[in-house]
Amino acid sequence: MAIAYQPHRFSRAEYYAIADSLDPSLRYELVNGTIYAMSPAKPAHAGVVTFFANRFRGLDAAKYLIRMQETLEIEPDSSPQPDIAIVAFRDDYYGASHPNGSDAALVIEVGDTERKPREKMRDYMRDGRIPTAWRIDIPNRRVELWEPSDVEHPIQLLHGSDAFGFVGVSFTVDEVFGTVLKR
Repeated sequence: MAIAYQPHRFSRAEYYAIADSLDPSLRYELVNGTIYAMSPAKPAHAGVVTFFANRFRGLDAAKYLIRMQETLEIEPDSSPQPDIAIVAFRDDYYGASHPNGSDAALVIEVGDTERKPREKMRDYMRDGRIPTAWRIDIPNRRVELWEPSDVEHPIQLLHGSDAFGFVGVSFTVDEVFGTVLKR
């Protein structure tokens, strides 16, 4: 009897244990037990990330930290690096341990040419502790709003002049794409 090929699903502990043996010129993340090499950000992707990070600088620094493309541990065994994560302030700046889903107030993923554009969003919502997440869909110029009440699909798709926001920082879809994608 032939044994079928089975890919290995890594636990977070296994991923961290082998991290130093991975190619140091690449960035990696663990999503649902699979290690992915992350492709470099294209200018539009980097511009959207920078736009949001800049706009969120006005948040209460005693309450929130803005993390850009840093590890967020979510259950059961994922360590993605969201483009933006607004997490609860901690006086060690998460130097002792990575933030987890219960520390996150908002997660933002910017999508341009992702392999499975909604896989990470579903993982964030399955964690059950992240109250809201946004997926910024560059090719379709829309914003997807996600909440744990529906782990499979965005609860709302925003286009054009539709507004969205977080703790007093508001945006429209046109503003995001009009500012960053002027050409």
